[in-house]
Amino acid sequence: MTEKINRHRDKNLDNPWFMRGALAIGLAVVFIALLNNSIHSSTVSWLETYGPGTESKICQQVPKLSPTNKQVEHYVRKKVDSVEYQREVIKKLSGIIQIPSESYDELGPIGEDDRWDIFFRVEEYLINTYPTVFESVKLDHANTHGLILTWQGSVPPSEAKPILLLAHQDVVPVLMENVKDWTHPPYDGHYDGEIIWGRGATDDKGYLVSIIESLDLLIKSGFKPKRTVILAFGCDEEISGENCGRPISNFLVEQYGHDGIYLIMDEGSTGIQREFNRSFAMIGVAEKGYLDVGINVSSTGGHASNPPDHNAIGILSEIVVAIESNPFLGTVTPKNPMYNFLECAAVYAPESSFPMAVRRTLSNAAAQDNNISQEQLDQALGDMRYHFKTSQSVGKINGGVKINAIPETASTMVNLRLAVETSIAQVKSHYESLIKTIAKKHGMVFKGFDSPCDPSVARKICLFGVDALEPAPVSPFDTESFRILSGTIKNVLKPLSQDDELIVTPYLMPANTDTKFFWALTKNIYRFTPVNLVENLNRAHTTNEFIRADEFVREPLFFASLILNADDVVG
Repeated sequence: MTEKINRHRDKNLDNPWFMRGALAIGLAVVFIALLNNSIHSSTVSWLETYGPGTESKICQQVPKLSPTNKQVEHYVRKKVDSVEYQREVIKKLSGIIQIPSESYDELGPIGEDDRWDIFFRVEEYLINTYPTVFESVKLDHANTHGLILTWQGSVPPSEAKPILLLAHQDVVPVLMENVKDWTHPPYDGHYDGEIIWGRGATDDKGYLVSIIESLDLLIKSGFKPKRTVILAFGCDEEISGENCGRPISNFLVEQYGHDGIYLIMDEGSTGIQREFNRSFAMIGVAEKGYLDVGINVSSTGGHASNPPDHNAIGILSEIVVAIESNPFLGTVTPKNPMYNFLECAAVYAPESSFPMAVRRTLSNAAAQDNNISQEQLDQALGDMRYHFKTSQSVGKINGGVKINAIPETASTMVNLRLAVETSIAQVKSHYESLIKTIAKKHGMVFKGFDSPCDPSVARKICLFGVDALEPAPVSPFDTESFRILSGTIKNVLKPLSQDDELIVTPYLMPANTDTKFFWALTKNIYRFTPVNLVENLNRAHTTNEFIRADEFVREPLFFASLILNADDVVG
């Protein structure tokens, strides 16, 4: 039998097809083994870098930070926990919501347009509601309606830089035709026992009331600050902030100089969220840039019975298709605060809840491997991808006045939010490159962003930019001020699950706040709302804006604790 088997083996060894098949199988086995080893090795590498047990190296958390002045802290906590106090502060928020302090894109100058006068009512309401505060602070006005409240500390600002808390008085308008869609009228400030409803409840009157309420509590407790505390309330944050935000900043720069502020706090777009099955307190340490791109197409008109192959609307449509077909590519780099957030999630989230694809993307970025395709980015990050890329949205389009007339002009506006790693110049260059080709194709004159649009030229495409803002500088998160903020969050706020821990992490604001005017005052600019923001920021800017009462009533405790903790480090 053995001899028979040997003869069969020898016969197969003489067969070239058998040998090739055996070789192929052998190579396949080796390849699979190597691939498995590679995958295993790569997975181990990712887990070694971004896995459980690496918390001591990545996204280190500070301990809870409680103020040393226990008497004042106890007073504030006892007040905030009392049912009577909670009823009072809810009533105060309802009252300020009832003032429809809307800001409109087309507002004229303050003092000329009567619609600004509504902000006199806001100021009057604050003064009447908080007499103790206004007896203790110095009130200054920036361009009439910008309010600056200064609670002077015992240590000069040159030795202990002030802390600055920002909020804005204005709200997004409510269209009359949309009022019927609200569960409760937008300016009733209705409280149903659980939720406070109304325009501004979250954006930003809840924040404003919480800030001034914290001062009221501290003053009534008998606390005397060493570090000066400044509250600043803008009047036009929703329409760019030029009328109040910038004048307030100019006033403070004149008072305290460049880098004269210890810490700036303003509203945040995320607050406390549960991501990857873990609770995070997300602090905005930067904001995306901003640019509105206008595109005007001019061509010859005439009767619709004798049209050209491509009229102004057709050419504009081609431009829009080109824009949407050539989106900005994203990249994941350590320059972006979202990278740091994902690092925190990688080491603190349950391993099963954090996708391996995201770990791989992080690992590539850490190794400065920029060969991450757009498809990989989209698959790994989903909706979060726009935190890593410049977004573009065609928001307005106009063209034509009569169905039987060839349109002579057509225009569109594109809204862009610039990624941290890019610049206005790069975005403009991208658009000029795309649209210049289309202009050449149709034999039209092309005028880029920096070229005047000659009205005497009949056939042309012109570009212009509006409200250009570079991405904000990334605020440091390895400083004393950030540690104080983080420790305060840990001490005051709770995770969204009983068996969870609240992880403090840097984050990126995709929208812009009044902080864009305050870059010169300090590098320590942080944007954070100390509540769980759900349903599109508690439906800010849309129908049925709200804030949960049980979270809102504790906001003053957070701001009071932050002021106390920042005061403790003053020598």
